[in-house]
Amino acid sequence: MTSEATTASTAREPELAGQTVVLIGGSAGIGLETARRARAEGAEVILTARDPERLKRAADDVGARSTAAFDATDEAALKQFFGALPDPIDHVLVTGPGPGYVPLLEMTADQVRHEVGDHLVLALEVARTAAGKMRPGGTLLLMGGTGGRR
Repeated sequence: MTSEATTASTAREPELAGQTVVLIGGSAGIGLETARRARAEGAEVILTARDPERLKRAADDVGARSTAAFDATDEAALKQFFGALPDPIDHVLVTGPGPGYVPLLEMTADQVRHEVGDHLVLALEVARTAAGKMRPGGTLLLMGGTGGRR
């Protein structure tokens, strides 16, 4: 087998070619790294985040198709964002809102309710608002948490 034949037999199409990935919380951390991987696999990416300057840097870094700077916990802003998307989308990753960094044993019950509540409500609202824009077979991935601490 020649090296040309070997190269041809191992070459593959990018897994996300022709697909659109929306990253809620896509300007840093897991969201930004996921955007990089999605672009490497051929996807168009749309990034959202609260900080417009950090969002622009992230978009330039990955070659994002578009961006939107807003607080994803703002229900009206979230609906406006998904309503304004011109094309169907294939995948949505939610990494926000940003986590609290208070040690669990130092948190009050109200702080825990607030942290957990924000994450659950955001997940529900993204699912509700994205559903009408997603292609059949698309995915909605919800992530949260911080690194383990002692």
